[in-house]
Amino acid sequence: MATRKRRAVRIRPKASRSPAASSSNRLAVFTAIDGTLLHPTTFDAGATRLVIERLLAADVPVIPVSVMTLEEIAPIASDLGLRQVMVIEAGGAIARWNGDGWDIEPCGPPPETLLEVVREIEERAGANLLVYSALPESDAARVSGRDGAMLLASTHRRFSEPVLIETGELHTIRKAAAEMGFSVRRGRRFLHLCRECDEGEAFSRLRDELRCDVTIAIGGSLIDAEFLSRADIAIIVPGPDGKPDADLIRNVPHARLAPAPAPDGWAAAVEQVWQELTTRAAGNDARP
Repeated sequence: MATRKRRAVRIRPKASRSPAASSSNRLAVFTAIDGTLLHPTTFDAGATRLVIERLLAADVPVIPVSVMTLEEIAPIASDLGLRQVMVIEAGGAIARWNGDGWDIEPCGPPPETLLEVVREIEERAGANLLVYSALPESDAARVSGRDGAMLLASTHRRFSEPVLIETGELHTIRKAAAEMGFSVRRGRRFLHLCRECDEGEAFSRLRDELRCDVTIAIGGSLIDAEFLSRADIAIIVPGPDGKPDADLIRNVPHARLAPAPAPDGWAAAVEQVWQELTTRAAGNDARP
């Protein structure tokens, strides 16, 4: 397993309260990003941009739930006007907007600890794992589909480690991780090594913090089952080939299927659900 240099990481103090926690939100949208909200290769927002603008104008928060790092997702959030709260690095941390920047609440161990865990997993499982953040730049670009500043930002891991199996069996690797209080979960492109906190736990915390009455959750890969399964309305966005993740469907059988891959499928599915909820609410208001 390759090693990497330590980085100085500045973590801001935990925010005592989310900026939005003072008001009740009837509806909130929680969404995966890569290949769900954004196109999986161009990372273009496309049709989702207009839907997000309309949601935000109606005071409906749109909350990213992503395996991405803060440095990777912050420019995306800025471009789309998402200035509230985010779940980053597969539930490894929660980022809250304070008006000037993002306050980070770690939910997982520091990266140096994770690298030690990787070494121990390799020994226990008789495996060899390739750590994404330690890959040569050309290899990282090839397996992630990223380049330039986005590629560099994606390697600045703080609370999780994407890994690839070079040798070894997944079930043995997962067993070794579980014995140490960690999990190995499948995302769209990688396996993700995290502490036994996950996107579902972060989702539940934020749902309560934002006082949500109804939650919509949108995802596309198996790791998203953690928060989709806890939402009132779950939506699965198919992959670029038009096929949804079969394991995700098995884990969230009640989920709706978006009509197309990202970003068009996200926009169409969210628009439809939002219209249904709006119509239902209008009908309830009209009753004597």
